[in-house]
Amino acid sequence: MIRRIMLGTVLTVWGLGFVGCGLGPPEAFDPRAIAHGERAGATSVRTARLQRLPTTRDIAPIGGGPMTPRNDPTASSKADVVPVVRLSLRELIHRAVANNHDVKVAGYQPSIEGARVIEAQGHFDPVFFTNAQYQRKDELTGGQIFNDFTNGLIPIESNLDREDIGTLQTGFQQNLQSGGQLQLQYETTYNWFSPQRELLNPFYTSDLSLQLTQPLLRNFGYEVNQAQITISRLTQKESLLEFRKAVEQNAADIEKAYWQLVQAERDITIEQDLVNQTEITYQILETRMKRGLDVSQLQVAQAQTVLESRRGQLLQFKSQARDLSDQLKALMSDPEFPVTSSVLILPADAPVEAPMNFNLQDEIDTAMQNRFELGEQQLKIEAATVTIRVAKNNLLPELDFIGSVGPQGAGGSEGTAMGTNAQFDHLDYTVGFKLQVPLGNREARAIWKRTLLQRMQAIEQYRSLVEQVAVDVKTSARAVATAWELVGANRRARFSAQDALRAINERERANEPLTPEFVKLKLDTQDTLSQSMQAEVQAIANYNIALSQLERAKGTLLRYNNVLLEEETPHDEEAGLLH
Repeated sequence: MIRRIMLGTVLTVWGLGFVGCGLGPPEAFDPRAIAHGERAGATSVRTARLQRLPTTRDIAPIGGGPMTPRNDPTASSKADVVPVVRLSLRELIHRAVANNHDVKVAGYQPSIEGARVIEAQGHFDPVFFTNAQYQRKDELTGGQIFNDFTNGLIPIESNLDREDIGTLQTGFQQNLQSGGQLQLQYETTYNWFSPQRELLNPFYTSDLSLQLTQPLLRNFGYEVNQAQITISRLTQKESLLEFRKAVEQNAADIEKAYWQLVQAERDITIEQDLVNQTEITYQILETRMKRGLDVSQLQVAQAQTVLESRRGQLLQFKSQARDLSDQLKALMSDPEFPVTSSVLILPADAPVEAPMNFNLQDEIDTAMQNRFELGEQQLKIEAATVTIRVAKNNLLPELDFIGSVGPQGAGGSEGTAMGTNAQFDHLDYTVGFKLQVPLGNREARAIWKRTLLQRMQAIEQYRSLVEQVAVDVKTSARAVATAWELVGANRRARFSAQDALRAINERERANEPLTPEFVKLKLDTQDTLSQSMQAEVQAIANYNIALSQLERAKGTLLRYNNVLLEEETPHDEEAGLLH
């Protein structure tokens, strides 16, 4: 019978061991498969062939040098043309939110912290337990006298003691939110002795008991025992804000790279136009030199020097545009656009070129309501407050109530023992208290003092963050105003440079001699106009970047780009908190 009990117990525990094992094995990590997209994308990229350095000052053929294909402004030759895809800023950001690896890494953390909440709640889950034990004794003794129950109680002597005792305990155990523990246990025992010592051999005992252990001072109360759950939930909310931080950082990086790419594309157009003008100037000078007119080798060399320099600058702008395209692809992490693919991403949106007026007080108020750093710090202060309550409770001495009650039964068979147990005729109970008072209690006092100081520290950090948020908003608003003023200043400079170049062209059409001084003046004025146009483009790009930085300083960058984060609240509070 005992063997059957033990076998049944083992099978029960074995079956219960599979409860909650519905999750499959972890996904295999295959680094080569993960890199497959980038490897495949690289196969479509042409490898640039580097040419030999020139050994003379012979100029590259006019029209055969850097050129701008219609669809790919970054190409330097027809063989260098790549597919072009124009994307809006909003589409780039939305693709990045769905695919960016840094965002995904941060997105796992709320689910991880959600699992920790469930871990803390699991402390209060009921526990089913079963303990089975079989004991066999076969011992020699110094000799004892027993009454032989099988033969009229005739005394017998025996120096051999044999016992078979089997015990099975089963029941449920529950940690209470008040700090106590409740246990319901059923215990049955099989007893066999040789020589026989009882009227019944074998005989069974059956006990049913309900036991409660409840702290009355230290560790008492819902607030103290739920502290870990509360702190885990606060930590989960912090991880949600950290996820938002990652999304904001990604969006800010994309906005900056996007407007820089707008600037780079316009720089290419400006520099290409400047190269074309310089080529025309060079052709005029070379033609007049060959005809023996008013141009010498000096003017031609001047124009060639400037032309080659401007061609080099154009190559740099084109390379920069491709670098920014790759940077955007990396920030998106979109499998449709691997970083190694030959696709060139170019902007589809025009930059904002209108004044944006703000009320500084409104901007600061908005930031105080929306900056995630302030929300994070508030959660830390709240967690510190919960810790203080627990530490204060630990200052109390330990006073525990211990009580148990339950019926007892016995009989020649297990059924008889259970039957007498169920009659509740033999009821046992225990009532007691356990008191423990730490003398000095220095450890608990030190912990309490530390938690008070940590909360004060967190509040000071919040005050510092409030000031930093105000500084960020003021600095960003000032950057917007400054960038806008620079747009106006550089535009006026462009108008002046255009007028100056127009006057020089009129003098040239009036057949003014093309002296070295006049040629240098024309080339310098062309360069001045190009620089003023590029400075204006840069100021416009900086203005748009400053606008996005102001939105970020206010904590509204995601809303500004129509990105909404929604927190789910499923009943089981399990992972998968964001969509």
